[in-house]
Amino acid sequence: MIVESDMKDVLNAKEAADLLRAHVETIRRMARRGDIPAFKMGKDWRFHRQALLRWSNNEGR
Repeated sequence: MIVESDMKDVLNAKEAADLLRAHVETIRRMARRGDIPAFKMGKDWRFHRQALLRWSNNEGR
């Protein structure tokens, strides 16, 4: 069961792009290639906020 508080930690591609300051198509392309942590929900990509933040911190090294 998905709790509403968990859903605010799950972002769509536009929200992930805003968080990472990237174009939404760049985020989708990176998700398809497996370059960023993502999962499919139906036909749409979804992203866990904390996983993206960890990924972005590790990419900056």
